[in-house]
Amino acid sequence: MLKYVYIIGAIILLSFILFIVFIKWLNTSSTNYIRKMLRKEGIKSSMVFQENGVLKMDIRSSDMMSLASTVKIMVAMEYAYQAAEGKVDGETPISLKDLEKYYLAGLDGGAHKAWLKHAEEKGFIENDQVSLKEVAKGMITFSSNANTEFLMEKLSLQSIEDRMKGIGVKNHSTLYYFVSVVFIPYEIKQREYPDLTMKAVKKHIVEEIRKMNDDELLSFSTIIHDKLMTDKAYKEKVNVSDWWHMDYDQLYSEIFIKSTTFEYATIMQKVNNKLFPESVSEEMEYLLGALMENPVNQTWLKRAGKKGGSTQYILTDALFAEDKNGNKFEMAIFFNKLEWYETQKLMNSLNGFELQLLSDKMFREEIYERL
Repeated sequence: MLKYVYIIGAIILLSFILFIVFIKWLNTSSTNYIRKMLRKEGIKSSMVFQENGVLKMDIRSSDMMSLASTVKIMVAMEYAYQAAEGKVDGETPISLKDLEKYYLAGLDGGAHKAWLKHAEEKGFIENDQVSLKEVAKGMITFSSNANTEFLMEKLSLQSIEDRMKGIGVKNHSTLYYFVSVVFIPYEIKQREYPDLTMKAVKKHIVEEIRKMNDDELLSFSTIIHDKLMTDKAYKEKVNVSDWWHMDYDQLYSEIFIKSTTFEYATIMQKVNNKLFPESVSEEMEYLLGALMENPVNQTWLKRAGKKGGSTQYILTDALFAEDKNGNKFEMAIFFNKLEWYETQKLMNSLNGFELQLLSDKMFREEIYERL
């Protein structure tokens, strides 16, 4: 009997040790892991890296891939243009209640609450209002989905689409309200299965949404967006957190707005080389420029900006930088169809990879050669 106790104890101890080793590995940055994942079969990956106007890396740059929050760059672009054109005023006070309409607790990784806390600490909030410019900044720096949906409404989705075409973006799927799209399962259930529970019809709903094209997603999300905007009780009635399931997480990662690393690296290049109107470039650098708030980055970088995005199954990022020697870099890197642990490991490794790629010439040359 004692023998079996020792065996069970040894198994438990070994399992605990392996768990600790796994957690340590998961939370350790590794540039080699980025390289490995860019080569790995079974996931989708893409990367573009440009140095001083020369394309140095092109890994499946034309593949259409889900963007996650990196798509917010396009919303920021339209805001910058409309501010420059006098169509919107960045100092316009925006009620926090108008932003709250689009906030879904528990489904944004705490982004909106983190932004509100920051805005409060910085004194940006007065009389429960914050400037439109800081709403846009919160969309980028903190990745607030509520702020994004508000800006999509204020700027208009069609204006954002038209602007993308106007600046040369060709390969990009249709934009839609991506807070509102979360409510589609509830609307389908109410319309087609009113007497059944959300759990009972989840499989059917997932299959139906997976078949929707971009125009259908846009149309559906617009209807729901209007409800969120005008019906105070709608969000509480739907109660997303009560029926949300990881299957929906995976589904929305699959159907999310898509583009290519080529398109997003090109946008970063235009910002980096000030190819937009001067006031637009300045606004974009402000919105994307949280990197330059770090004193360490200020010691070697002259200008820089980035926006990334992630879900449990997606990790994307786009950046530009100019160092103090005048070297300019642009990069876009996308990963789709990830396992949860791959996403976590990539998130813990990507910043270190990007930092070394931008600051270490020998490392860059090695990466160019290997990838």
